[in-house]
Amino acid sequence: MSSDDSIKVDVWLTVGFGAGLYYFFKGFRVFREYRVLMDTPEIPIRSVAMGLVDIHGKATVTPPIPSPVSQTPCYFYTVDIEHWVTDKNGGHWSHLVTDADGPKFYIADATGKVLVDAHQAEFDLLQTARVETRGTFGSGLGLLRLGIGDSTRPGTRPDLASYVSDAIARRKGPGIFGSGSGLGQRYRLTEHLVIPEHWYDITGTCVENPTPEDEHDRNMIVKGTNEPTFLITWRSEKEIRRTLRNRAAQYIFGGALLAVACLGIFLAKHGWLF
Repeated sequence: MSSDDSIKVDVWLTVGFGAGLYYFFKGFRVFREYRVLMDTPEIPIRSVAMGLVDIHGKATVTPPIPSPVSQTPCYFYTVDIEHWVTDKNGGHWSHLVTDADGPKFYIADATGKVLVDAHQAEFDLLQTARVETRGTFGSGLGLLRLGIGDSTRPGTRPDLASYVSDAIARRKGPGIFGSGSGLGQRYRLTEHLVIPEHWYDITGTCVENPTPEDEHDRNMIVKGTNEPTFLITWRSEKEIRRTLRNRAAQYIFGGALLAVACLGIFLAKHGWLF
């Protein structure tokens, strides 16, 4: 093995070791979320009090907005933006940014309603779209796709390349190409939504609503400062608990195995194992 190849192997082993440690500790964070859900009983919305709560209800009342990719009426959207990275194997998709936004909305059950500020939440939502587009120098030269409206004018065709440029600029700052997307670069957009009249399970912190409409609108669910768990999911409580438990186990054991394997190969390669 040449010196350059040996260095490359060492670099990949170091990256693998770091990734293993990252997923190992991330697994414990996921397991903590699982324990929080297990220890927080679901309650009727009428009975919510200040602090961590778990509620189940229907997204309603608030006027929806059109989502940026599929133009589906929604209360909140997340769009994962990936770009195509060329490598010796042809290439792969790599995550670039996640764009998330939307108005405050209400969750209601048979006992009442409560306002939700979904910013900074962790989402487990239904996928509504996955499309590709290409970047431009500026937000005025977008490539049109889907034949449906943009996020501000329902009924018109969306300029997805301009949306990508604007989203990258908002989340990462302007790049060298206009608003942040390169000319001709491939992007893939995956959209997930909070949809009106659908039911959701929400675990978050109940605080005082700073702008109540009436005496029945005094609470709001947000991401807490002392308890950071804030999860919005379309799954049932039983399903999300099982998902978090399995995910935690995969991260902890998979990350530990990756870190130990990379470290062992590195030590053996340099004759430091014994």
